[in-house]
Amino acid sequence: MPEGQNFKRINFFEGFFTTDEDWNAAEAYHVEKRRLHNRVLHQPGIVPIVGGGLKATSRGKGDLSFEVAPGYALDGKGNEIVLRDPAVKVIEVEKLKLPQTVYIGIRYFEEPTDFIAYKENPRFKGHRRIEEKCKVEVLPKPPDNEEFIELARVRLEEGVREIRDALDPRLPGPGELDLRYAPLAGIAGGHASPSIRVELATGLSELQHHAALLGKAEVKTASFVRVQAAAVDMLN
Repeated sequence: MPEGQNFKRINFFEGFFTTDEDWNAAEAYHVEKRRLHNRVLHQPGIVPIVGGGLKATSRGKGDLSFEVAPGYALDGKGNEIVLRDPAVKVIEVEKLKLPQTVYIGIRYFEEPTDFIAYKENPRFKGHRRIEEKCKVEVLPKPPDNEEFIELARVRLEEGVREIRDALDPRLPGPGELDLRYAPLAGIAGGHASPSIRVELATGLSELQHHAALLGKAEVKTASFVRVQAAAVDMLN
């Protein structure tokens, strides 16, 4: 539907002769309405599900491959991204200039399918379906959540030969999957941005560390500060 136009539904009546344009307009109405709902009322990102849908993990193969678990996400345009089967991807390090951080994500795209041509009239031919698909990609620069939902990022340096799960998810090292910046979908305005969450977690971790040092110096309030910082960190 062209931008700036009001929504128009198809209205059937007796004797109404429909064309392919009418039926495509009827489909577009529902598709664009759903996308509008998703854009306005939901924040783009990964939809949290039991088991961690769309989570990137290492494969333990000793190489630069990783796997993304099936799941569901919304992009900034309101498209619904559905990955039905695990996706395996290998980072092509020979195409990169190290050291470099690469970004793992997923994007939505559509593809015409089920082509048919009628022998009786060659003019009548076309694709009977539009398949909604998605693709896991590795980008050399930060993605825009408008079309590309970040799942993880990895810092690659000389000597890194394997993708691993982070030993410390708060502070992933080179070659370790950094999941901290993966956005979460939800009610619009319901989540802080990933970068703010990371900054808050880092600050709370430092506060707990300093409180522990002050506790050793027998500062009476240090234990209280440490417990409260840990509670806020857990909520974050």
